[in-house]
Amino acid sequence: MRIAVCDDEKEHVNGNTSLIQKWAAKNERTVDIDEFSSAEEFLFRYSEGHPYDLAILDIKMKTMSGIELAKMIRKRDQGLQILFITGTTAHVFEGYEVSALNYLTKPYSPARLERSLDKAHAIFKKKEVESLLVSQEGRLTRLPFPEILYMEIRGHYFEIFTFSMGKYRMKMQMDEMLTLLDKYLFIRCHRSFIVNVMFMASLSRQGIKLKTGQDLPISAPNVQPVTQLFIDYHYRKKSQGV
Repeated sequence: MRIAVCDDEKEHVNGNTSLIQKWAAKNERTVDIDEFSSAEEFLFRYSEGHPYDLAILDIKMKTMSGIELAKMIRKRDQGLQILFITGTTAHVFEGYEVSALNYLTKPYSPARLERSLDKAHAIFKKKEVESLLVSQEGRLTRLPFPEILYMEIRGHYFEIFTFSMGKYRMKMQMDEMLTLLDKYLFIRCHRSFIVNVMFMASLSRQGIKLKTGQDLPISAPNVQPVTQLFIDYHYRKKSQGV
């Protein structure tokens, strides 16, 4: 699990990092921790494509607050878990607005942080199963299934198109890729295309229209299975009250 700790007070950064390392050792969990002394420093690294599973943010920082940082994160990433740490409860409702994992008020006990880390790790493990790990230019990126729009295979490489994370390229065969994806969400609709049913707005024998506007081809043998998956997906959503 990759964790970012962002606080403009070095002693707090060191303290939180130490607690996280002790928690990881006690629970035999692997963590990578990056430390940041400002929101701007975090955003610079984040914009370079460094993914995190949990961001621990101090709310009161010199230039940009943790709340402002969280709102900027949410414009492009709904999945990053955010844990606020602060000396005041004044911003607690703003924490809910950005779907914060938790809100710890200083001074807090190590046990409270550990409980938050346990919760974050449980969510991380669930996402780990529900995502595709892509290696590109020496960097590993985890693409959540709800982020992937569709894929197109060209030669030996897949072009993977996402909703908000850009485009990725991955060397893999069609049959191998299909085994890595959720069969209740992804289906081959054409010799060269895999589509995520979550983003399908409509389909016909002529093709598929995505909610994001793209048109994808559909081959005759795939019309029936794609139609059935589309129906099944919406039936599940309705039965779950979504």
